[in-house]
Amino acid sequence: MDRAATSVKSLKIELSKVKDDSLLIGFFKEKVSLSSELKKLDNEHGNIMGSCIKNNNFKGEKGEVKNVFINKNVKNIVLVGLGEEKKYNFDVLSNTIADASKKLRDNGTESFGIYSESFKNSKLNDEELVEKIALSALMGLYKFNEYKTKDKDEVKNIREITIIANSNKNFENQIKYASIVADAVSKTRDLVNTPPNAATPAYVADYAKGLAKISNLKCTVFDEKQIEKMKMGCFIGVAQGSINRPRLVVLEYYGTDKNQKPIAIVGKGITFDSGGLNVKPYPYILNMKDDKGGAVAAMHIIEACSKLKLNINLIVVTPLCENMIDAASYRPDDVLTAYNKMTVEIRNTDAEGRLVLADALAYAAEQKPQAIIDIATLTGASMIVLGYVGTPFLSTDEKVAEKIKNASKKSLEKVWELPLWSEYEESIKSDVADVKHISDDGDAGVIIGATFLKNFVNDIPWAHIDIGTTVWSKVDKGVLTKGATGATVRLMMEMLREWK
Repeated sequence: MDRAATSVKSLKIELSKVKDDSLLIGFFKEKVSLSSELKKLDNEHGNIMGSCIKNNNFKGEKGEVKNVFINKNVKNIVLVGLGEEKKYNFDVLSNTIADASKKLRDNGTESFGIYSESFKNSKLNDEELVEKIALSALMGLYKFNEYKTKDKDEVKNIREITIIANSNKNFENQIKYASIVADAVSKTRDLVNTPPNAATPAYVADYAKGLAKISNLKCTVFDEKQIEKMKMGCFIGVAQGSINRPRLVVLEYYGTDKNQKPIAIVGKGITFDSGGLNVKPYPYILNMKDDKGGAVAAMHIIEACSKLKLNINLIVVTPLCENMIDAASYRPDDVLTAYNKMTVEIRNTDAEGRLVLADALAYAAEQKPQAIIDIATLTGASMIVLGYVGTPFLSTDEKVAEKIKNASKKSLEKVWELPLWSEYEESIKSDVADVKHISDDGDAGVIIGATFLKNFVNDIPWAHIDIGTTVWSKVDKGVLTKGATGATVRLMMEMLREWK
C-alpha cells in the first residue's frame, strides 16, 4: 500500500534560526515560563509567547494546545500543555506528541519542528526522549485511505519532522529505530485494515513472499495439499469450509550464528472469521478481518528485525485461513487430530483460533527454538480482563515473562500476566478425545485458551499474548487511530532488541 512517507531528522540549531511551518514547544502546568533560549526567540517576535502566557491564554494543562501565528522564519509557534510535572511520563509525552502532530497535519501543516528540551524532565534521558518523540509522532500521523475514492488529492500529509535538540549527541540510531518500528506498525495496521475479500489467505501469503524478497528473509509457503500431507488436522479442519484455501507461511531471519537456536513467533492468521457453524451474530461479526492481527504483526516484526540487523535468529510461523460456513465445514462434536498427534474434541466452531495455533505451535516446537511466543486475537474474554487498555498474557517461563514485562514498560504497550494454574486443566478434559478445545462453562476464557495451547509447545519456554481486544481501536486518540492498532509490534521489537 502506498503511504506518504514522513521523514524525521534531528538538528542542533538556535531556535531563532529555525525555518519551518510550525514549532512545537512544551510547558508543564507549574512551569509556564520562558527559558533563556525561549526568551531569546520570543524577543525576536515581539514577546508574543510571553504575552500569551501573561494573559492566561495558555496555562499548560495536559493536552492544551495554543497556536501563535508569527509568520516569520517559523509561521506558527505551538504551545503544548504537558500537565503536572510529577505526573509526566512517557505515556503523557507519547500521546501529547501524537495528538499535536495530528492537529498540525489536519490544519494543513506540511513540516514542523519539535523543541525536544521543552518536553524533557529529570526522568527522561536524551536518547529515550528523541526515540519516543519520533515514534509517537509517526504513529499518531497514521491514516488508512486505501479504499477512499473521493477527494484523494485533498488528503493532508506531513512531509518532514525536525527534532530540535540542545545536545551534541548523534541521534541517528534512535531515529532509525523509531522510523523502522513505526513503519512496521503502519504496515501491520494497513494489512489488518484491508478487507477480507482482498486479504485472503493466498493474498497474505503472497504479501509475505514480497516482504521476504525485499528484506533478505527466507520464506516458505505451504499450500493446502502440503498442509494436509503434514497432517495438520486442526488447521485443515478449520479451513475446509472456505473456498479460499489455507496457507502456512514460515519466515526465517538469521542475524547471528545459525547454530544458535532461534526465537519462534507464531501468529494467528484467520483472514475472516464467520464463527463457522456457530455463526457470530451481528454486530460481533463486524471487523472480523482483524482476526489476522497476530500473523500480520509477526510478519512485520521479523521484517523490522532484518532492517535493524538485530543479533538474533528468528522464525515466524503464520497459519492463514478463513473460518466459514459450508457443507464441508467442521462441526461441534467433531474430533480432529493435531500435528503432534493429540486428538481434540470440538465444542464450538467459533473457537477456531486455538486450533490453527495448535498445529502451528507444534510445528514451531519441532524446530527446537529457545522460546516460543504466540500472538493471537484469541478471545473476547480479553475485554473482560483488561478492556481496551491492556493485553493479557500467560507464560510457562519466568524469564520470558519478565522480558515481556520489561518490554512493556519501554514500548508503552500495556500488558498484564495471568496465571496458568493446573486447576484449569480440568476444564478441558474430554470424554471422547485427549482434550477439548474450550470449557463447557465459559469461565476464565483467556486462561482456558492458553491452557489448551500449552499442550502443543512441549517443554519449550512459551508465552501466549491475547490481543483479542487491543488489536482494534474505536477511538482516534494519541498514538491510536480508529481501526487496527498494530498491537504487539512495539512490544516485541523492544523485547527482541534486548534479547539475551
